[in-house]
Amino acid sequence: MFEPIFIVGCERSGTTLLRIILNQSAELHIPGESWFLKELSKHRDSYGDFSQPHQRWFFIRDLQLNHATKDTFSFDIFQLTLSEAEAALKQVAPADFYGAAASLFQASAHKQGKPFWADKTPRHVTQLDWLAQAYPTAKFVHVLRDGRDVALSLMKAGWEKNIKSAASRWQQRVSYGTIIGSQLGNERYYELKYEDLVTQPELSLRKLCTWLGIEYSPDMLQHHTKTKDHINRDWHLHARVAEPINGSRAFAWKKKLTRIQVAEIEHVAGALLDQLDYELTSPKLFRVISRVAS
Repeated sequence: MFEPIFIVGCERSGTTLLRIILNQSAELHIPGESWFLKELSKHRDSYGDFSQPHQRWFFIRDLQLNHATKDTFSFDIFQLTLSEAEAALKQVAPADFYGAAASLFQASAHKQGKPFWADKTPRHVTQLDWLAQAYPTAKFVHVLRDGRDVALSLMKAGWEKNIKSAASRWQQRVSYGTIIGSQLGNERYYELKYEDLVTQPELSLRKLCTWLGIEYSPDMLQHHTKTKDHINRDWHLHARVAEPINGSRAFAWKKKLTRIQVAEIEHVAGALLDQLDYELTSPKLFRVISRVAS
């Protein structure tokens, strides 16, 4: 039996890149961000067992109204017609909410000619414990990236007001994910470092594919030729994934952040950076001075 796969991580850590790479697999289909599982599970009593048309209609309607991102809705990610979604839900009934949701992911994968599905929603890292209980056989891939690069990218995207809040977002999400992941164990939880992915792509992907139980394909490293097939929003934020993998993307912060900015990030998230084997560069005293100065 196939085990659901969830790709998570702090935003701007490389989850989109990994999604596009793995979508070159002949086995795995990963749609856009979903962000509805926990939200709509609150209404599972209303959906019943999905055996009745009105129950299926309510679920589809809620998917159409639920924002996956600021600009997208959850139903659209499946690229299913209303009749296709209705048929998928009817076929799996009677089912609980989680089985019904999985049936839509599965129908979406089958429509793309693939047997398996995964979900790539970075914010699910904040729901890791809940998802692990909702899908007891699910596997989780946590994409990790140096918090200084993430903070820089979050600021560039306009998603955080200052470097400290960006560092705090990274620290909170990654810390939570690693703690829950360690509780899940190696059979269900896998950490993939962005830096390994861009500097040793084939080796990193072969290891990941073995753990996922899918076959590695050289086509994965040609992901950039099909990027626009998988990105339909915020192209300016993902333009780099349309280029071949380049190891220079790792540790860009070393050239782009000031010493004060680095010290501010390391003051907020230094312990976690060190825990994940990212070398700290600011003396402890300088990190304290940067805090006082700000």
